[in-house]
Formats: sequence, structure tokens, C-alpha cells
Amino acid sequence: MKIYKKLLCLVLSGAMLLAAGCSNDANKGSVNVYDENNPAPTEAPVQEIQGELGQSAEVGGMTLTVLSVEDPNITMEKTGKQALFFHVTIDNKTDGTVTANYLNNFSLTVDGTYYSSDVCCTIPVMKELYDFYGTDAMTEEIPAGESRTGYIACEADKGFESLSLHYTPKTTDRESKITVTVDKSAVVEAKK
Repeated sequence: MKIYKKLLCLVLSGAMLLAAGCSNDANKGSVNVYDENNPAPTEAPVQEIQGELGQSAEVGGMTLTVLSVEDPNITMEKTGKQALFFHVTIDNKTDGTVTANYLNNFSLTVDGTYYSSDVCCTIPVMKELYDFYGTDAMTEEIPAGESRTGYIACEADKGFESLSLHYTPKTTDRESKITVTVDKSAVVEAKK
């Protein structure tokens, strides 16, 4: 029985490879030619708005204000990084409901190194936020015309000089974002 299964797998794999080869041969004669009458497709433009600590920045009807960056003096056990709490306000000036979720909409650059949300906005650092302030990290749906204020917690390399919090308002439009860059000297001590 095992021999028949292996033989069937080999036959199916060979058929898939043969089919892929045939489709490649069919496309060999077609070449895209671009000129002034038929321009090459372009990538979607990146719209990155630079914001400043304490000031509002807007992209696509969404406004982010980073009110403060707070250091609770917590070292993360597994990574050895420090916890930082970003106190933010998000205004939705669009016609629809949008999300402001630490897992989907935020990321961080520390001294030029980019960290996606799954690396910097981790569950353990969100637990530290809850233990410190008794509040959950922002996971809001914000209806049109409303705003929310809350916290985003991130892990950052100890001894950093500057960091940038990135807010991507719409997960369907990953090319539009607000970036707020903060020097270490602007980070304040978190107080309960």
C-alpha cells in the first residue's frame, strides 16, 4: 500500500512539473514593451507623514498624536529589551469605522532598525502595561468622527538613541502611515 501511495505522489508531482513547464513555454513569445504610449506600471506611492511628539499628524483622514513616551523601568525577561509605553490619541475623520490595534497598526524603528508589530508590540510587553497601569493596550474600533486615547507598549533595545513609532491607519493600505520620531531625551519616567 505504501508503494502505491509513493508512486501516486511521484506521478502527480511529475504531472504538476510538466504542466508548469508547458505554461512557461506558452509565455516565451510574449514580451511586455513599454513606451510613452504604453507606460510601465508603477508601484503605489508611499505616503509617510512625519509627526512630532505632542503634535498631531494626519494621513487619509486619520490623525495620530503621540502625547508621551514613557519608560516604566522594566526589562523584558525573554529579550532583555526595555518596555516603553506610548500614550497616544487617534482621531478618525473618515466616513467609516477604522481600527487602532497594537498588533495590526503599529510598528517601531529603533536606531534605524525596523521592527514589525509582532516583534516590538508583543503580548508580554502588553502584560507589563496592564500590570503597571491596569489598562489594556489599544485595540479599538473607532467609529467615523470619533477619537480614542490609550496606550501602545513596545519593546526597544536598551541604550537606544532615537526611535520612531509608525502608525498605519488602514491595514488595506499599508503604504500610508504616520511616523513620529522621538529622541531618548524626550522619554519620560512612567508614573502610576
